[in-house]
Amino acid sequence: MRGSAWRLAAAPAVAALGGCMTVEHSSDRARELARAARPPADVRVAPASADAAAVAIDAGPLDGWIRTALEANPTVRAARLNVLALQHRIPQATSLDDPILSSSVFPIPSVAPQYSLMGYMPYSGVLAQQFPWFGTLRLRGEAAAEDVRVALFELAAAQLDVVAGVKSAYHDLRFNERALALMEENRRLAEEFVEVARVRYQTATASQADVLRAEAAVADVDREALAASQAVAEARHELARLLHADPGPPLSAGDARPPEAVPRALERLIEIASRRPELQGRLAAVARDGKAVELARKKYYPDVSLGTIYQGMERTNAMTPQTAGGMPNLGLFVGFNVPLYRKRIDAGVNEALARAAADSALYEAERDQAHREVKDALATARAQQDVLALLRRVNLPTARKVFELTRSEYRADKPGVDYLALLSSWRDWLQVELQVAQVEAELGKALARLERAVGCRLNEDPPAPEEFETAPGPDAPPSSPPPTTAGPFQKDSP
Repeated sequence: MRGSAWRLAAAPAVAALGGCMTVEHSSDRARELARAARPPADVRVAPASADAAAVAIDAGPLDGWIRTALEANPTVRAARLNVLALQHRIPQATSLDDPILSSSVFPIPSVAPQYSLMGYMPYSGVLAQQFPWFGTLRLRGEAAAEDVRVALFELAAAQLDVVAGVKSAYHDLRFNERALALMEENRRLAEEFVEVARVRYQTATASQADVLRAEAAVADVDREALAASQAVAEARHELARLLHADPGPPLSAGDARPPEAVPRALERLIEIASRRPELQGRLAAVARDGKAVELARKKYYPDVSLGTIYQGMERTNAMTPQTAGGMPNLGLFVGFNVPLYRKRIDAGVNEALARAAADSALYEAERDQAHREVKDALATARAQQDVLALLRRVNLPTARKVFELTRSEYRADKPGVDYLALLSSWRDWLQVELQVAQVEAELGKALARLERAVGCRLNEDPPAPEEFETAPGPDAPPSSPPPTTAGPFQKDSP
């Protein structure tokens, strides 16, 4: 019983965790549960201990932080421990109650049971064991196994939340570090403009107001650099929180540009999102409620108690010692409860049916929410990708050329080109640079939200549904060792 219950709990292996999967839309919950029972080929589950093995993913700051967060984040660890706690509930649910041993002692012969043929009974003992109706223990184990599945999918959702949070904080940190670097580069330009303005003022080719404007521009850059430094510190603190690490050591996003490919096929993304952990958890809850309905119906049948009775007999102190044999008695008994109060049992069945219907409705609501999140995140990512392409193709080269041309004309003292024109072209170029960095960060965060909505790491062309084999039923034995934890971006290790 314990082995079969564990297979029911572990066989799904959190199918949405390791790679992009697809599922057919069907009103038949049994078919959806059967498809949920197949673990993906590219998922390798790590141990659930505190020193869990590192996830096999690509090297780099972001991947390293994801690896650390999946191991050390308190929310993920709590979800992993919840899975372990519910696993220990399975043997409790499938075990019989403890047998009952009772004993009666009659120390006063005159008021104790007396039998003319057997003699005086000084003591007796009863050993009894209660047995639930046929199939009850199996249903309890299956319901507990479905609770483990729910916890596994909650663990997967917690991991996905942490990964999305790490990616969002990474893109915030990368943008603010880029903004701080731009401020430092532009401060050197601002100091150069101050020197040029002073030289031109000494030669009477510029006014003192130009010198003051140049000095004010340096102060503006310093102010914006301070704001960028504060934003960098806040992003590092958020990362440290997600990594459950000391915020003291500096965290840097590096110069590597993250992927910017946006998936094209909305229909595939929606199909893949049908296997996200929240939906699979709802399906597991529906299956658990089905077991609860069957358990409630078992109340219509009695529980049977079997036992043995031992009665010690003595000739000593017997009322008729001449006829008393003094041989102990040994007997068997059978008992059962009588389920007479059917209104109470009917209410329990109706409660279980209502709970199952409620979880089915919650599944529908969760699925609609998942589809909307996918559509919204994909629309945002596509819009950010288009804006970024326009800025890189048109705005940034144009602003750079205008600034370089204005600076060369200002240095050459070309008529009509004053410091205000130089300052305006310089600020325009700086703003476009900042916009490019900000849109890159927003695109990265939009892709992180899209991955969270879908439930797996994405590429530009998600896999088609026909690329996956038919899933075995929920009673099929697992093709891999029982999982204890999982991660949304794990790969097979060699």
